[in-house]
Amino acid sequence: MQYPRAVDLNSGTAMVVTDLHGNGEVYAHLRQTFIEMKKKGQADYFVLCGDMVHGYNDEEEDQSIPILLDIMRLQQHYGPGTVYMLLGNHEMPHIYSTTLAKGDREFTPRFERALARSKQNDAIRQFLQSLPFMVRTKAGVLINHAGATPAIKSADIAEHILTFDHDALLRLADDKILNGYPLEKLTDNREYMAQSMYYLAISGPDDPRLTHFLRGQLIAQTSNEFELLWEFLFTRNELGWSLDAYEFVLSEYLKHISTVSPYEQRVLVSGHIPVRGGYALIGKQQLRLASYAHANPPKSGAYLLLDCGQPVSLAAHLIPFIRPTFDDNDGAN
Repeated sequence: MQYPRAVDLNSGTAMVVTDLHGNGEVYAHLRQTFIEMKKKGQADYFVLCGDMVHGYNDEEEDQSIPILLDIMRLQQHYGPGTVYMLLGNHEMPHIYSTTLAKGDREFTPRFERALARSKQNDAIRQFLQSLPFMVRTKAGVLINHAGATPAIKSADIAEHILTFDHDALLRLADDKILNGYPLEKLTDNREYMAQSMYYLAISGPDDPRLTHFLRGQLIAQTSNEFELLWEFLFTRNELGWSLDAYEFVLSEYLKHISTVSPYEQRVLVSGHIPVRGGYALIGKQQLRLASYAHANPPKSGAYLLLDCGQPVSLAAHLIPFIRPTFDDNDGAN
């Protein structure tokens, strides 16, 4: 069955890339690699597993917006069914106007400032809302951003995440604000205005996004739907449990997703968590991929060439199809 948050690939080869975090140079390199392989018939799909945004370098070096715009252009160039980007935890806050930080590094403000300057502001926001959450393959390899989570504890919840409706949550919060939060109270609240301007680049009292900071707080604090999505995208995988416990979580996760999939999904490929080198095996059923930002060192990053129709039963069977992001003559800042 087709679901709006799932992509089904039954044949062909997918070039799978993870977590570039606003690095335009690395994105351009991998983009060109895909284009050349597609021309040669070596790759059919370009799958970007989320966290394309939020650079770790200085603000002026962050190419998050140009990367997103280029992905959108690539999708238009090739038409439907070639270029896919999955939702990552770093894209999620810009759907809901929530904040995201790591240590003393605040990601939300500078992305929102760059987005406010872009002439494609609305189109980018709509693009982020449209992103699928996972790729299901006939090979039995499931691809998502973060990995497995115990929040997907039944087939019904698996189906729910695959039909997730951002608009419904946003509309519900907007209705609550309309009926309970007069605009003048927000504009008169100096703290609220200061936070909205800082985190969301709100221009002032007449900005049409004036209520969005409040909307994000309401959703984050009161919505079970949002909590499910948060658990799905921010799961810490084996870092949150022992490996034995996580392998059980992973097995159950694959089982429940398989129940609502056209084919059994036996192996999970994801990014999200740093690894030494460009990949790591997490037990027998998960491959952790790090194309650049989460590879240690970054120059050891890798991508995966996945035959979407050839059955795979163990994560280790994917290792021969991992390729280095950079060959000996390449590099990155």
